Amino acid sequence: MNLDNLLTITRSYRSFKNQNIPSNILMSLISAARLSASARNSQTLRYTLVSSEEICNKIFPLTAWAGSIEWNPTIEESPTAYILISSLIENPLSQITLGIDIGIAAQNILLKASELNLGGCFIGAFNKKEISNIVELDLDRFNPQLLIALGKPLEKVILIEGNELNLRYYRDTENFKHFVPKLSLENLVLKKF
Repeated sequence: MNLDNLLTITRSYRSFKNQNIPSNILMSLISAARLSASARNSQTLRYTLVSSEEICNKIFPLTAWAGSIEWNPTIEESPTAYILISSLIENPLSQITLGIDIGIAAQNILLKASELNLGGCFIGAFNKKEISNIVELDLDRFNPQLLIALGKPLEKVILIEGNELNLRYYRDTENFKHFVPKLSLENLVLKKF
């Protein structure tokens, strides 16, 4: 698969088939994150991998999805794996730089997932305390930052032409289609010299 195709299919997927993701596949996603750039080469991120159906079912109700629309996946459409990205409490980075590190690592995870015909979604709206308890995260040493939901996509994400007045995504829930407006290159480039 060429890079342009990989970038096009790497979307936020929110509905998943009930198909287990083996632990070795999750480890390959972390391998992709491990290769990420890191400010000052601090490598302050740590990962908790969840593929147990029991644990996934405990995490799912502690998450919020698709903030732009009034919709959440059902338990039947829920992720079959999660990766919790945490940072070391003794973190040498500023919040801005840490956020950049998280973004790069998380995007590497989704790119690798797409290459493996999986999909995922970054979830910032999750109950950090409860999920940390479920996965037995030591909150004296680690700060939960981002939850990545993973699974075999049930839905199709369709990119459409967007405009600056309305960039809200929307769903056709009956047909498992999610439409995402994207601005054109002409709208994004301010100047060319």
